Amino acid sequence: MTKFKAALIDLSGTLHIGKTVIPGAIDACRKLHKNNIRVVFLTNTSKISSSTLLKQLRSMGFDSTVISGQECIMTSVSATRQFLLNNKLRPLCLVEDELVKEDFRGVEMQDPNCVLVGLAPNSFHYEKLNEAFRLLLRLKENQKTSVQEKVEPRGNETVENESDISTTNSGKSSDNVQPHLIAIHRATHYRDSDHQLSLGPGGFISLLEQTTGASAHVIGKPSYDFYRAAISSIGIEDPSEVIMVGDDVVGDVQGALDAGLGGAVLVKTGKYVEGDELGEKTGGVFPTMLVDSVVEAVDYICS
Repeated sequence: MTKFKAALIDLSGTLHIGKTVIPGAIDACRKLHKNNIRVVFLTNTSKISSSTLLKQLRSMGFDSTVISGQECIMTSVSATRQFLLNNKLRPLCLVEDELVKEDFRGVEMQDPNCVLVGLAPNSFHYEKLNEAFRLLLRLKENQKTSVQEKVEPRGNETVENESDISTTNSGKSSDNVQPHLIAIHRATHYRDSDHQLSLGPGGFISLLEQTTGASAHVIGKPSYDFYRAAISSIGIEDPSEVIMVGDDVVGDVQGALDAGLGGAVLVKTGKYVEGDELGEKTGGVFPTMLVDSVVEAVDYICS
């Protein structure tokens, strides 16, 4: 009997590439259900809306016996939307228009107080990147001014206003400063619909970090919070009872193991390139198993 009660399965690159299904992927997912393995499909996809994603999956043959509905898919986009609303953030969006109109409906965007970056081929041009660069510099300067205003002169000393700034035992400020740069995810590359590798948003995020001094707050994989939210959504308390399957050694393998999951299987499809399993990209974190595809991964899970 399998020791795993649930599996988190990546979508793009693991179950399909573009509109092409990985051979055996649909039946593999059905096998998980037949073995009473709870399944959540995780994706960092930030190029299309959640509704379009489900329609595409349906058109490829992932019917309701495989993916019952949107509630079985946890996207970094939906998590990002919730984060923006919870923190009253108004983003300047470097994301595709479809996401702005559908998945980010209801999010205030006037007078932006942060920059949001996803996979946005139509926004990764000089004018838009420069607009983001300038906004981040302004926000940084405004934050610096705000901090200075919280310091009250007293005689020859400057004393922090304790009502405004709290400190930890180490003396470092622990007030909740909102992030200025938010990344839906920061994958460096992905396997495109033409089966060639294409640039992800990671390089553009690094560009904005390097030029402005901002540090990106990452919402999706490999975020610890993203994985823990996925585990919680299926009612699992012990993360060691959950296993991850994906093609990204950082986002899927390192992220899952850092979050305490009981295993992380790396598949040789999608963005996988030879040597990913050797730990050089992950600081010595290795996949539980390296397999040809999701088919072999599911066989292992169900064994």
